[in-house]
Amino acid sequence: MAEILKIDGAKVKIGEDSSKVATVPIASLQFANPQVGDKVEVFRDGDDFIVKKADNAKDCHQDDKINTEDGERAVNKHVFVWVGNFLFGVDRFLRGQVGLGILKICLNTIGWLTVIGGMAGGVWILIDWIISIVKAYGSAYGNTENITFDANGNYLK
Repeated sequence: MAEILKIDGAKVKIGEDSSKVATVPIASLQFANPQVGDKVEVFRDGDDFIVKKADNAKDCHQDDKINTEDGERAVNKHVFVWVGNFLFGVDRFLRGQVGLGILKICLNTIGWLTVIGGMAGGVWILIDWIISIVKAYGSAYGNTENITFDANGNYLK
């Protein structure tokens, strides 16, 4: 599989499987935000190149939840931030933190009955949502589709 070795202005150097280095215009890349180390597929059309980001099974096209042998858990970042965290507040369950997930849901349920419980649960959801947005769409996970957590539910990377 080919890999981006260097990005130099409008030119990109790509190391191919045959141990050759191809220099292509950055305009021939068919994806946004190329980074050194990205796995790519290079197609030649005469003197022109078409470069697509390689389908990496862990980053792109697997199920939304992935459990690895190390106890790590990967969740699609869009599902995690917008559905699990913002809409339902069940992000702690997706992270594998069942106890905290139950406590968070209890606070929100109590919040429907009391003002203080609702404020505590609402603040917790807001803080978790802001943290998840910064982590998911920031530099740590900017190029991947999944967010990875360790066995304790902590963000990895």
